[in-house]
Amino acid sequence: MPAAPALATAVALIAALSPASARGAAFPAVDRSTAPISIVYPLEGQTDGSLDADFVLGAVIDQAGKLKINGQPVPIYKTGAFLAWIPLQPGTATLHCELTLPGGATFYYDRSVFNSPAPAPLPQKPLAFDPESPWPRQDVELRPGDWLLPRARATPGQKVQWRLGKLGWQPMREANPALGVYEGAYLVGPDDNINPSEIEYKLGSGFSSISARSSGKAALASGAPPVAALKGAIPFVMLKTGPAEGELFPAYGGARFVTAGRVGGDVKLALSGGLSGWTEAKNLDFLPAQAKPPSAVTDVVSVKTTDAETFVHIGLSERVPFSIDEAADLRSLTVRLYYTTAHTRWIIYHAGDPLVDEIAFKQEAEGVVAVTIKLQEGRTLWGYNPAYEGNGLRLELRRPPTIAPRGSPLKDRVVFLDPGHMPSAWGATGGLGTKEMDVNYAIAERVKARLLKEGARPLMSRASPDDEVSLTDRPKLAWDKRAELFVSIHNNFAPSGTNPLKGAHGYSVFYYHPHSYPLAQAVYKSYEKLVPIPGEDPRFGDLLVARMTQMPAVLAESAYLTLPEQEGLLLDAGFRDKLAEAIVGGLRDFLDAERRRQQAPLQRAKASR
Repeated sequence: MPAAPALATAVALIAALSPASARGAAFPAVDRSTAPISIVYPLEGQTDGSLDADFVLGAVIDQAGKLKINGQPVPIYKTGAFLAWIPLQPGTATLHCELTLPGGATFYYDRSVFNSPAPAPLPQKPLAFDPESPWPRQDVELRPGDWLLPRARATPGQKVQWRLGKLGWQPMREANPALGVYEGAYLVGPDDNINPSEIEYKLGSGFSSISARSSGKAALASGAPPVAALKGAIPFVMLKTGPAEGELFPAYGGARFVTAGRVGGDVKLALSGGLSGWTEAKNLDFLPAQAKPPSAVTDVVSVKTTDAETFVHIGLSERVPFSIDEAADLRSLTVRLYYTTAHTRWIIYHAGDPLVDEIAFKQEAEGVVAVTIKLQEGRTLWGYNPAYEGNGLRLELRRPPTIAPRGSPLKDRVVFLDPGHMPSAWGATGGLGTKEMDVNYAIAERVKARLLKEGARPLMSRASPDDEVSLTDRPKLAWDKRAELFVSIHNNFAPSGTNPLKGAHGYSVFYYHPHSYPLAQAVYKSYEKLVPIPGEDPRFGDLLVARMTQMPAVLAESAYLTLPEQEGLLLDAGFRDKLAEAIVGGLRDFLDAERRRQQAPLQRAKASR
């Protein structure tokens, strides 16, 4: 510990570095630690995977001090924040910090994290199984055509077998000899029926053999698969490509499915055309054994129009799941109806509709009908919203708004701004303690002010910095207000185990739907012109606020709170102004391109006179 005079000096320094003076700006408020050394990342006691090194992010009371972590000198940024890349030992790793101030006072701080050691092979003697390894660890149900894939870790170089119920002992191969990982494979046949049972594993042979059992149970079922309906109280759920895997497409309440097994609390849904999806069992109502499988036929397809939207209604005999795919050129989109047979004899168009040119349908595969909606020449899709109407499907197609021929293209446009995060989930934290939710809101306020000057009608998902708005409510609010553009405003943080000191890091712009890609390009190019940090290119992102929106939508990550220099920039009002102008400039350029597209027919008509 330092001597009393040195401690007094440190206390004076802490008092001088109040949040406002440390930031050089009054907003957003930063609840900066007054400790001589503070660490934002990693957290105390944090458990990581097997890492050779990780970054350490925090701040010190005096940027003129000298900092070492585990004996390694660490640069201190002018705000007092620091970022270091520190090797980690396996098991409990201690980050020993030592700060020496110019006056000679020295402070120490330790932070402990658990760095999971890499798995080591089990000893040759005695023979052993890793008790946590036998698959499955949760109950599973498999059906004909599925692969049963037993797996266990045991002493390397041995004979390992498995069996389930009435199936005899089956051999396993050593898939990873270095670690003793063994795998088996069995294709479930049409006559396989085994009640839920543990899988038994055997290592070695004769009297020296040992056995282990899975903690979960496996069942093989070949009877008629159960039918389930998505609960009607649920507006929609995202079907997954596998248990806890990526998104497939949204399914809406009331649709029925043929189930095809389960893993733990996740149920496999066998869609027609050889496709399958997954959802949690809690989202489903399982119907009685005698319930018939879903089977719909298409009826009349009709087009209706209003001043702002076009509606395509597809008649169906019952509600079925469907997916929607946009063409890359935004000139058409295709609805695929599952468990469905084509029986449409009438397609009724609306003579005055300015969007739809033609509708075509075909039986694409057994149980899959593809309905393709082609748009008129020069028209592009602005977004869409599907909903059941009775048993039928009503697809609301959004037309681009009419842009005034002169003046700002933003005039009268309804722009929904979504400052990411909220007090209960504030997002990333910078080395000085800067909360992402505060910076996001500060940027959004500046974007809003610029939009108002351009004559736009901006809306905010969070009306105040302390508002709590759920992630799923944000796209819903935008749709309820019939927003024409959606911008979610965020700032970034490096993932655990990646070195933020390597490579260029800065802004990025994400989109999900093809109709949002031109907006992502426009906003990104505007950042390139105005924001003096590196760019990370426009990119597709499976992000809820980009996926569940019905208008061109992007999510912009303006800078990295991981990087002390960029955190310092975010705390500067002038830099936030540049970010706001970049976002507004991108919106302006995107709408200006749409205005030119709308005026092109008029220009061609004038030229032909």
